[in-house]
Amino acid sequence: MDIFSEQIIKRKFCAKDALIITASVIVAVIILLLTLAIPLLSMFAILILAGVCFAFYYMVTSIDWEFEYSITNHDFTCDKIIHRRKRKRQFSVDLHETEEMGKYEEQKFTGRNFDAVYQVGKTAKGTADNWYISGHFEKYGRMLIIFSPDDRILNAIRPSLKRSVSNAAFPHVPQGKC
Repeated sequence: MDIFSEQIIKRKFCAKDALIITASVIVAVIILLLTLAIPLLSMFAILILAGVCFAFYYMVTSIDWEFEYSITNHDFTCDKIIHRRKRKRQFSVDLHETEEMGKYEEQKFTGRNFDAVYQVGKTAKGTADNWYISGHFEKYGRMLIIFSPDDRILNAIRPSLKRSVSNAAFPHVPQGKC
């Protein structure tokens, strides 16, 4: 039986995003004021204004991104979608190579080294609904994935895990009921 499930996770707006927008507005205003203040540049004011507006729009819309998790049989793939105009593959791993999975607790990973860490959840900081997957994956080496799955994704992941990993991640839960 083939397994396919996907989930879109919209990233939450945070203080860092507000700071980026504020800094962009300030830089845009400074550039426009300098354009009007310097006589040589003032004849190109319309072109500079158009360039600044485009750059501001591009910068602000680049903050709007979401993650798409997809489980196809035993492959877990995550793509970053930036303002619905650009898709970038974050990773694609074989779930059979997973060594650990469970609810994410930051203190559990202090002092542990990973070749790659992907935080592809709702926020950059861990939240109560974040889970993790770690293992040695052929393409990435030792890797830690922190993500925010719903029950459909958890149910799709579970059959692909080794029995010991599945039992540790989902204790006392019958198969298919996460």
